[in-house]
Amino acid sequence: MRRPTLRPAQSDNVEPGARTAIMLAAREALADPSNAFESLDRLLDRSGYSEDDVRATFGSMDDLAIALAERNTLVLSQPLLSGMRPGTLADVRDTLIDFGLGAWKEYATTLVGFVRMMMAEGTRNPPLKRRMYEAGPATVMMTLRKFLQEASERGILSIPDSRLYAEHVMGILREPLYQALMLSPATRPEEAAADHVKASLERFVQGCANVGRATA
Repeated sequence: MRRPTLRPAQSDNVEPGARTAIMLAAREALADPSNAFESLDRLLDRSGYSEDDVRATFGSMDDLAIALAERNTLVLSQPLLSGMRPGTLADVRDTLIDFGLGAWKEYATTLVGFVRMMMAEGTRNPPLKRRMYEAGPATVMMTLRKFLQEASERGILSIPDSRLYAEHVMGILREPLYQALMLSPATRPEEAAADHVKASLERFVQGCANVGRATA
């Protein structure tokens, strides 16, 4: 359903409500498993807004894509940012589990559509694909690396290579995304998925714990 056209405005002068409305509509469309996004135009059609709406609010279609990537990054990274100064092994475990449960949910819903769109747009617009990657997955990975490095520097975990260990964690959490991109249905019910994430991250934390310092 086409939504009412927004009143044209300069992108740096737009009311926050206009940006929020378009972003929410786009995220809802991305989370719908029945949608297949071959382009930004397809996403726009499914969101119910016009290209004029997007240009008036964000400046360009590309800037909407970057805003979505940044929003996804904020949603995923918030637990890590809030827990960036852990004091105990329990702090690290709780933060990683909060992060993991949120990431798993996003990778099973909104991010499936976003990654498909990013891959499709990348064939036509490589610079945009690079910008979306840097604003999205690369930033999430960097935040996770910083968290693990902070836990290591505080003597809670033993992390000799934060990049390698962060990639291991993200590999666990991207399981539903890999399944969806291979056109396979999710194999774990929601409750079982939560148990799987918790158990996997608890094993990770225990395996990396600094035996001489960390306590449960």
